[in-house]
Amino acid sequence: MEEAAMSTGGARSRARGTVDIGRPPRGRVELGMRTRVIAPLTSGSRDGLLNEAAAVGDEPVDLVEWRADSMIRALAGSSFAAASDLVGELAATAGALLEASALPLIATVRTSSEGGAAHLDDSEYCALVASLAGMADAVDVEIGRESAPDLVREAQRAGARVIASHHDFGGTPTDEELAGVLAAMNHAGADVLKIACAPRSGGDVARVLTAGAWAREAYDRPVIAIAMGRLGGPTRFAGAALGGAATFASVGGASAPGQYTAREARTVLDIVEGAQ
Repeated sequence: MEEAAMSTGGARSRARGTVDIGRPPRGRVELGMRTRVIAPLTSGSRDGLLNEAAAVGDEPVDLVEWRADSMIRALAGSSFAAASDLVGELAATAGALLEASALPLIATVRTSSEGGAAHLDDSEYCALVASLAGMADAVDVEIGRESAPDLVREAQRAGARVIASHHDFGGTPTDEELAGVLAAMNHAGADVLKIACAPRSGGDVARVLTAGAWAREAYDRPVIAIAMGRLGGPTRFAGAALGGAATFASVGGASAPGQYTAREARTVLDIVEGAQ
């Protein structure tokens, strides 16, 4: 991992390695200090999403992630089937969510190649993420795409923070592969680095934690490192001491295997980090 860190020149200097997510007049949430709780909104309809957003208001949640790929799948085959037609519908839904909740909004278009519901080619994916970057407080960019570095810069120019992500539902990459993925995220200039893997052993879980802690120190920016499923539960509660910038926890529907509820996550994190 040290080799990958030394070979990468894309790191940007940040005070204490923190990133604020949120646009005025909305509130801002700092990532990189205390571990934050992110709740996914997973409904495929605008009304369902607004109901989920309302439910989040009573929970110990710091940010919400809108899984826009669920809506894209629900609209497939309709008059909005083309990606160009989806832009307006997604923008209207993003606006409704921003009005419904004061929490910062992360917009994610998770594609089928990374365990999501959206079947999109590269140009369609980039067009939708870029359009959401003009409204959402942050967007997720799948780092494995050839166009990812350009999309990161485009989203940042639009005013959004960028969470670069890599998901592996088939297993856990080797240490060298994890280091390479994190180095690519750093080199692209992403604001937050996120990896999520499927562990097959306790050793895999430990390696994910180690990779996240290493990247936090090497690149001086927030890192989210998750081993999915029940086996990977400890990674969701590792806390700030191991570089965990945030954990994903459900209020309604979960967006990945092994997610706990927001109240469970906050309770355990308060114990691990000390209630503040």
